[in-house]
Amino acid sequence: MPAPNNTLATLPTELLNIIGEDVSKADLASLLLTNSSINSALTPLLYASITIKNYVPGLKCADILAADPTEHHAHRDLAAYVRSFTVDLQTYRMAEKRKARFARSLEGALSRMSGLQSFTLHSAFLGTPNIWMAFTRGAARTLRSLCFTPEDESVWPDESDAHLFDGVFRPDFLELTSIVLFLDQDLLPAWYVFFRHVLASRGAQLRTLSIYDYHTPSIGYLFPDPGAWSALEELELMIQNTPMAFADFPPGPNVRKLTLDTSFYMGEDSLTMLKLPSNIPAHVFPNLEYLACPYLLLPVFLPAGTSSQRPIRTVRLNNAYYDPHGQAVDSFTEGEDPPWSNVRNVLSSLPRSTGPVVDLAFYVDWFDAETFPGELAEYVRTVERLVVVVRKEPGNGLSLQDFGKKLFAHTPKLQAFFLSDAPLKAADSEGAFFTFIWDQQKPWLREWDKYTSVLKEVAFTTEHSWKKTDDGWVKERYAKAESSDEEDEYDESDGEL
Repeated sequence: MPAPNNTLATLPTELLNIIGEDVSKADLASLLLTNSSINSALTPLLYASITIKNYVPGLKCADILAADPTEHHAHRDLAAYVRSFTVDLQTYRMAEKRKARFARSLEGALSRMSGLQSFTLHSAFLGTPNIWMAFTRGAARTLRSLCFTPEDESVWPDESDAHLFDGVFRPDFLELTSIVLFLDQDLLPAWYVFFRHVLASRGAQLRTLSIYDYHTPSIGYLFPDPGAWSALEELELMIQNTPMAFADFPPGPNVRKLTLDTSFYMGEDSLTMLKLPSNIPAHVFPNLEYLACPYLLLPVFLPAGTSSQRPIRTVRLNNAYYDPHGQAVDSFTEGEDPPWSNVRNVLSSLPRSTGPVVDLAFYVDWFDAETFPGELAEYVRTVERLVVVVRKEPGNGLSLQDFGKKLFAHTPKLQAFFLSDAPLKAADSEGAFFTFIWDQQKPWLREWDKYTSVLKEVAFTTEHSWKKTDDGWVKERYAKAESSDEEDEYDESDGEL
């Protein structure tokens, strides 16, 4: 009896897809060349998710997707297979002819993506009316997630006509639940009319909304009916150089995650500039669990003297976070360093949360290691993860050995404690205090063990951390982050390939 002809091509499509999802794009493309049956089964997977970061391969990809199906094997419309499409192309050094060539190809590709579910365009000069019209005509009915950066007409490379906005074309996004918009001060008013329509038509269905607004006269224009945003779960507003009124916010009865980034110095007049009351009524964001905001706004969300408080469990103040590679320091800019005394005052509102707060990150200019732990302890008794970002070397740094009895003895749930020196190293990469005292860190950890049994992870710097094991504290050095993206070489003389 002859042996059964078991080959890869005889596998069910479901198994082939599992294999295809587990290999690289390059290997998947090679696999398609082995057999016509495999090619037919896995071609949709190859084109399902596409990210363009470089010009030459990106242009080739866009040309293929824009081509008529008759030009492809078996007359397949390859663009119709695309479900996720991201354009993150660096265009600032690109010749004008190249921008125009890519934009025209991109328009053709987007217009054919009839099954597109996620579209991200975050490349300068490419957010034109022609691009907008192309993808909305192709994918308005299937799109679920949109990230878009519109551009002013002065930089459109594709000869888009501003009068396109004069028409009545208002697509219905039937599936759209996530929107991210990057808005600039020089945009045509018609852009805002378009986005107002999109937000109004999807207000009751949106789950996540992020708006990065760099100078809109009033962000409230984009929210014609804030009360309709009943399904919204995550809201992020980055408002630069523009006062924003509380009345402009969607109330969000189901908002769990709220991020407010005002990007200006939070001085004593900040609440006035933000037009926020001293406290926000309890019926607004009543189910809030995650709050990221300038530190002065924390008491607004956890006000004193009210019986009903929000169940906030995660608090991130002044963009504080722990980056294990110490690379991301852009958020920590000079002139925005809140004094510890000011931060300490607002942290007194933390115990009011009904969450309670278990994850806390804040940023300060400096602290005295001798007094800091005792002043902090009474506000973080429920915290399980604590991140403190500092710009300057702490005073009395050797007093960190006393954090055990002054802080950890009073935080019975604290499992992870991170000190980030990223801003300090950004100012002086060779002078980070906590990097130099690495030989004292392990004795400090042993001293801290006398006062806590739950602390399992500690970092004094962004270069390495300490993990508690059965054999004691072990240092883990972070691998340096490496960029895998290669830039295309641009010929500025004629802009041609």
